[in-house]
Amino acid sequence: MAGGFGVGGVITDTIAIESNIRMNISNNLENLPYHWLLPLLFFAIGLLYWYASPNFEASDTKHHVGVIEWIARHDWALPVQSTDHGHLYGQEASQPPLYYLLMTPIWQAVDTSDFDQVFQQNPLLISGVPLRLGNRNEVFYRQPYPPDLQGASLALYLIRLATLGMASVTIYAICQSARAVLPDARFVLLAASLAAFNPMFIFISASVSNDPLVSMFAALVVWQALVMLRDGFATRRSLMLGILIALATLSKLGGLALAPLVALAGLWLLWRGGDRRGFIILVAAIGIALLLICGWWFARNLTLYGELFGTSAMLDNFGRRDMTVRQLVRDEFEGLRISYWALFGAFSILVHDNFYRLMDALSLLGAVGLPVALLQHRRDSTVLSAIAFLGLLLAVGGVLLIWWTLQTTASTGRLLFPYITSISLLMALGLRALRVPSLLVALPMLLFCIAAPFAYIMPHYDHPPTVERLPESASETFAQWNEIRLVGYELPAARRWSPGDEIPLTLFWQPTAQSNEPHALFISLIDAEGLAIATIDTFPGWGSLPTTAWQPQVIYRDDYIVQIPEDARAFSRASLHIGWYAFPDGSDILPRLATGEVVAAFTLPVGALVSEDARRSLDGDDDALAEGTVFGDSLRLNRYRFSEGRLLELEWQLISEMSGDWRVFAMAFDRAYQSGEPFEILLQKDAVPAVPLDYLRAGETFFTRHEFELPPGYAGEQGVYVGWYNDELVTRLPLGRPDNMLLLPDLRFDEAASPAR
Repeated sequence: MAGGFGVGGVITDTIAIESNIRMNISNNLENLPYHWLLPLLFFAIGLLYWYASPNFEASDTKHHVGVIEWIARHDWALPVQSTDHGHLYGQEASQPPLYYLLMTPIWQAVDTSDFDQVFQQNPLLISGVPLRLGNRNEVFYRQPYPPDLQGASLALYLIRLATLGMASVTIYAICQSARAVLPDARFVLLAASLAAFNPMFIFISASVSNDPLVSMFAALVVWQALVMLRDGFATRRSLMLGILIALATLSKLGGLALAPLVALAGLWLLWRGGDRRGFIILVAAIGIALLLICGWWFARNLTLYGELFGTSAMLDNFGRRDMTVRQLVRDEFEGLRISYWALFGAFSILVHDNFYRLMDALSLLGAVGLPVALLQHRRDSTVLSAIAFLGLLLAVGGVLLIWWTLQTTASTGRLLFPYITSISLLMALGLRALRVPSLLVALPMLLFCIAAPFAYIMPHYDHPPTVERLPESASETFAQWNEIRLVGYELPAARRWSPGDEIPLTLFWQPTAQSNEPHALFISLIDAEGLAIATIDTFPGWGSLPTTAWQPQVIYRDDYIVQIPEDARAFSRASLHIGWYAFPDGSDILPRLATGEVVAAFTLPVGALVSEDARRSLDGDDDALAEGTVFGDSLRLNRYRFSEGRLLELEWQLISEMSGDWRVFAMAFDRAYQSGEPFEILLQKDAVPAVPLDYLRAGETFFTRHEFELPPGYAGEQGVYVGWYNDELVTRLPLGRPDNMLLLPDLRFDEAASPAR
């Protein structure tokens, strides 16, 4: 008994020790100096995005590059905004110039004479439509991976490194802001993680963009403003705030919104403490800094555009729109929401839906917990004033974004990044109030943002792989369009497809010679009539590698997914029509087969496309029931209709599933049919189901159409015999009637009644 008690005690002690170890590890993790570690970790993760995303793939990057290139090429002269869309800088000429002026020396330090070769735009780019696949790349890259570190491409990668450094300062400022509100390492970790591990913030931070610069200055302003609210006025801090606000304004116009908010925070301090001198110094510092640092910019805008900020000139270039707030929320709130967290490329690359759901849940928890935080800190004036300042800043930023997006297309989450300190701290306060563990938020976000470049970004920009020979899974074929040869393909077995389905297709190309002109590939899903249901227009590699960059005799593996539209209406056999045309004039190149024959089209059968809304019934006064006649216990003739003096339509229902190449015959004889008696066929028209029986399901109905060719002037009543036959099996479906045929009596044929053709 004593021994048993001793063992139990040992087990209890062991469990207690393990619990203490886990608690110590957790405490040690949560009490690390995150205000130093997180900016460094952020920069390291940013290098992954710097590597994964080629130079021109963030939103508006090409226009930002255009401003830098213009300044460098025109002896530091700034571009002038106009309605001329022929300049690469586009609408960004109206932007405050600080970012571009800071980046120009980097551009000039590198030989960028090859810029025109580096910047080769993809004319088939699909931007702003993330549910469509392919053609995500703004530019054709000589070498997406590893990065092309030479010439103009090298200059851009260096500029992106500098921009990433600015964003790292933002993370540092967020950490310091969190410490100013609550000096708790767990809160610092939670608040900073919501920004540092935000995939979209990292993506934009590793691009050529003025957003990271204004976000950096805004974060520094918020940090110093929160310290001011906690500690009161200080002359050096007021001077610093004035300079930072002016620099934020000269980075992007939204930075100007910081000025009245910081002044309002000063007014709160004046009311609370009565430090009139401190308030005057703060307001004067802001005003003088704006005048000295930004005054020349405002004066330039007045001279060139007749306005202080140049926003009307930007709208004239980019385009205006008229939208209500209700329309904005209904049509664009979702895009704004998901693009704050992760929407890569030119608003075109989504991540997994579950990530957005988790971020929505986290945001909702933060919002629900914020009132709880207010209650918990109702006697802490530092926290309350910080929440008021951060909330007011976010509210003003939101109003400005709404005001701007009502005038032009701009509902993108990166425009909220100047307020990312407010968003992160307020969310963290709410989550902390609900006792959500910091590591429970930080670690999953960290892991996801590390995986995202490899899982979501790189696959869209890498060149198609090459193979030495066709894999065993591929089917060999031969079709050649000038110097472009198709040597094989991979395609699922023919089957029944429905709207919303996706058809995977892999093509193996082997160019026979170097292409001097770009050729574009099209892949069309067509019905039996040759009408296109879905089409992909692209350059090889789904836009990543034009034919001019192909190497002769190399086999390229080219993967595609043909998306069948949700609203597709078809009840038909389906094929993939594959072809090439000279870009951009659109003249088709006819394919040549292995036999040397030049054909009109090269197609690959995929089965059939069946959409429920493409069905119809034979209804109307001229319907005639066929008494539910069943052929072979598998097919029932429900009804038929004869019209236009020659057109017989038969409605069939599949009773049990069957397969095989079955056809419907319809014949009229010169006399009433008697088995074994001689007869002559006067009229005959066979037909096949629009969808082969192999792809139909029991209970489904379909039609066959039999349009008889009548002799000129022919008119008269005839009985028509119908049935099913199979050439391969040399048999008919049994019916229990002579020669397995059903008579449809007394059909009135009239060649003159047929519609004019």
